[in-house]
Amino acid sequence: MLTGPSWSKRGGEWADVHDVVGPAGRIRTGASGILARMLTPMCLVFLLRDAPNGPEVLLGLKQRGFGTGRIVGVGGHVEPGESDPAAAVREAFEETGFRIDPADLADAGRVVFRFPADPASDMSVALYRATAWTGELTASDELDPQWFPVAAVPTSRMWDDSRIWLPHVLRGETIDADITYDATGSLVARVSLTVIPGW
Repeated sequence: MLTGPSWSKRGGEWADVHDVVGPAGRIRTGASGILARMLTPMCLVFLLRDAPNGPEVLLGLKQRGFGTGRIVGVGGHVEPGESDPAAAVREAFEETGFRIDPADLADAGRVVFRFPADPASDMSVALYRATAWTGELTASDELDPQWFPVAAVPTSRMWDDSRIWLPHVLRGETIDADITYDATGSLVARVSLTVIPGW
């Protein structure tokens, strides 16, 4: 599926850029028609529950790997041959001990992250919400899961982008976003975000 055009400045000239979305993620093409490197497919699932003081979301302290020391969402890599929903279900179980029925996943859209200083870290992330699951909350060697009030998500302890798009997802909206970080890889430099109507 072709989702462009958008526009990107490259080599001092503005070039027509399209995103082609396939089962393995998003591929960027330029005016020359040459396909760029495929983005790493990832997924995140936001488990939401009602609590006496208002709704809460399950996040966690990242214990190892990309983003260690930050509060992050539940999720991870989509394995080869695995669908995005299947990966979300698997990652939720591995990181929290909760089992989610794929039918209970609500599509919340997609975010593409770009790291110009480290292009190998560029990723296309499928987003989901869930309000039903079974099992007992259990920490893993990758994530120490914790419930946080939706009204007080600790964005200061998260990736800088979370303040931009996460409130939309937690409000029940579906988004399509493309976020580029600065040369330090710590601050957002450019954002394109669309709330998709009719979802």
